[in-house]
Amino acid sequence: MNRRDFLRYGVSCLMGILLGEGGNLLEASPCRQPMIYKRFFQFTEYERRQATEYLVIHHTGFPGADKDSTAAGIHKFHQGTNKWAGIGYHYLIRKDGTIEQGRQPEMVGAHSYEHNKTSIGICLAGNFNLGKPTEEQMASVKELCWWLCQEYGLDPLKKGVIVGHRDLNDTECPGKNLYKKLGEIRRFCFDRTNP
Repeated sequence: MNRRDFLRYGVSCLMGILLGEGGNLLEASPCRQPMIYKRFFQFTEYERRQATEYLVIHHTGFPGADKDSTAAGIHKFHQGTNKWAGIGYHYLIRKDGTIEQGRQPEMVGAHSYEHNKTSIGICLAGNFNLGKPTEEQMASVKELCWWLCQEYGLDPLKKGVIVGHRDLNDTECPGKNLYKKLGEIRRFCFDRTNP
């Protein structure tokens, strides 16, 4: 989101709060996009994604520790250690619920082997075989998934639309404690669209 869009959404949200349901001075636009902190990383190569068919949920899954991570730290690790173009995920959700952008959303990610060209990768910081996602992370992942489903015309209850990494590749990701919450995320997205 550029500065102009940020200000426009911010003003729309503020007007909606100030006017309330009975306000008639002007009709506020819905505040749909969650707050996403842009990170402008340098990538060694980049390819535009031609389609978006599903959202893949991940955890950072560092062995032996349920710890917070930053998009910058993952970007450095993916470039330096994995020798990738840069951070493989499009979004990282920190323990406090902050959403950080990794790859630009319209670009091909590097998060799910053989499925990157048609998916968006969303990673929650933590090892969810050991710990549980925080309430803040769950609130943010629900809002982010709902917004992305709206943006790309995805049905959150359709099989294969909101999936865990383990549904596509041989991995434990996103950990048992996050994987069992995917139904809750799908239902939130559906209910928010169909009140």
